[in-house]
Amino acid sequence: MAVAPSSPMLQAALWYADLGYPVFPCAPGQKIPLTGHGLLDATTDAERIEQWWTRQPDANVAIRTDGLVAIDIDGAENPWLADEPKKLHELACAPTSLTPRGGRQHLFRQPEGRAWRNTAGQIAPHVDTRADGGYICVTPSVVNGKPYRWTDAQSLHIPPEQLPEPPAWLTALLDAASASSGTPASPCDAHGNAIPQGQRNATLARLAGAMRRVGMSRTEILAALLRVNIERCHPPLDQREVERVAASIASYAPNAVSVALVENHFAQDFAGTPEARPLTVGELLRQCPMLRPPVIMGLLRQGETMNLIAPPKTGKSWLVLALAMAVASGRLWLDTFETVTGRVLIIDNELHRETIAHRVPQVAAALGVSMDKIRERIEVQSQRGRLRDILSMAAYFDTLESGRYALVILDAMYRFMPVGTDENDNGTMASIYNHIDAFADRLGCCFVIVHHTTKGNQSAKSVTDVGAGAGSQSRATDTHVVMRPHQEPKAVVLEAAVRSWPPVEPIVLRWGFPVWVPAPELDPAALRSEKPRRAKASCSEEPDPPDWSVEKFVQTFIGAQPVTIPELREQTVRKAGLSWRRVSDLLALAEQRGLIQRVRLPGRGGPHGFVIGTEEQT
Repeated sequence: MAVAPSSPMLQAALWYADLGYPVFPCAPGQKIPLTGHGLLDATTDAERIEQWWTRQPDANVAIRTDGLVAIDIDGAENPWLADEPKKLHELACAPTSLTPRGGRQHLFRQPEGRAWRNTAGQIAPHVDTRADGGYICVTPSVVNGKPYRWTDAQSLHIPPEQLPEPPAWLTALLDAASASSGTPASPCDAHGNAIPQGQRNATLARLAGAMRRVGMSRTEILAALLRVNIERCHPPLDQREVERVAASIASYAPNAVSVALVENHFAQDFAGTPEARPLTVGELLRQCPMLRPPVIMGLLRQGETMNLIAPPKTGKSWLVLALAMAVASGRLWLDTFETVTGRVLIIDNELHRETIAHRVPQVAAALGVSMDKIRERIEVQSQRGRLRDILSMAAYFDTLESGRYALVILDAMYRFMPVGTDENDNGTMASIYNHIDAFADRLGCCFVIVHHTTKGNQSAKSVTDVGAGAGSQSRATDTHVVMRPHQEPKAVVLEAAVRSWPPVEPIVLRWGFPVWVPAPELDPAALRSEKPRRAKASCSEEPDPPDWSVEKFVQTFIGAQPVTIPELREQTVRKAGLSWRRVSDLLALAEQRGLIQRVRLPGRGGPHGFVIGTEEQT
């Protein structure tokens, strides 16, 4: 790889790595890790280091301090040891870095058998330590415009094993701080936590498994196992056997949820963003003068998320394919919702690519959409069989260009759930939707998540309670769209709960392979009840009068002014005594014969109505 000679950060990182110090990049001008796993990604591998700093030449350089201890004294006027010049001199015998805030860091090697952790103010006020699990930034790193630099007398030019150990008085302070925090400061008692012969391989494998589950690499696992082998195995295993255990366990995939929780991935997604102060109302109105641009009128705006929820095998995938075509071609979705033209990405983990390819032309033909309009505007990523959950998809989304897509569809949520998670756990679902929010924000697009309903009767539930799983899945999204069975066979009622739009009127859809089409003649309130009916129920409704012909029905109830479904229901069912099923049949026959026309009433997303005559009205 070509290395830019004008990159002092890269040259310094390679210098430290060559000495034997694992390094990783931090954000330019900050101490925030840029790598996905933070300090766990620290390495001495020159090729990987060149890749990091070639992508970000100004990145600060950080050294992982496992096996070391850095004494971090904050402030130039810190009084610690001011009256003990001998101790100050002993500190200054170690490599010493002057920090941007006027403090200094003294770097030592941990004595054999110690496993010190980071501390804050435990050995003295305003004196911290960085040890196992920590890191320090080093020259030529810059924070707040000021650099780190090694002192002339004690720069870092020796490998870690040649660093001095802390003087006895400092070791005692560090041991005491470690003991107070519950971290062992000396080797384990051979009679307490020893691993006897006959249990060594199995125990090391279990320890390695725990480390692998949270994302530790083969190199990190091996380093830990070698130390455990020396300190706790009696007698120690041959090193080649320990290497075999580490290699075997590292061949398994980490647990995505464990990695995300341990490493706090959601916080890392926003780690590079400085904490924003609260805004006054005046500032808020100046910075945000209007709502985000719409993508689906009445339902969804740029950067928002939407659940689309229906019972299994209802035709959700067909519905979202029609949605993708509506956005890609700028057409109405379901003849009701206007869309803004844009690219669409469908990430499908249920269907094979061949199945998707077979469906696309069918839906396009049924909708009257030219393939030329969608051929380059809809992209499909089939994930079936690839075992990719929503958390492990973060790396994939990182490769996508921000602003490329108007809409991303995830079909279906249950296959994006990480192994071992429970959709009924509020914390898990909230974390998953937080990640989706982060993806939407990063890509500047909407996300539609296809999900399934709970079991049992859906008719009496509120819109936000229809989806399966914890309540957080319904409240985490900006829009919640559900499809519930209608009393009419092969019909559903589509309802929505929205956050940034006026309330949406429910509509009835009828299945006409391969698409769902609006059925305004059906009553949205007539949800199917899945409770068993009593025997008398079939006789509770008196039969319709026999003399209602289609012509008489139209003459009586339809006129030159549009009449809506609720108005028809009031006139026909409640006043004339007709059953709604009979009314639906008469409406369908009248429309089929051209005696009436269906029209959209004024207002975006307004309801449909019926008028007499054959002239099309809009």
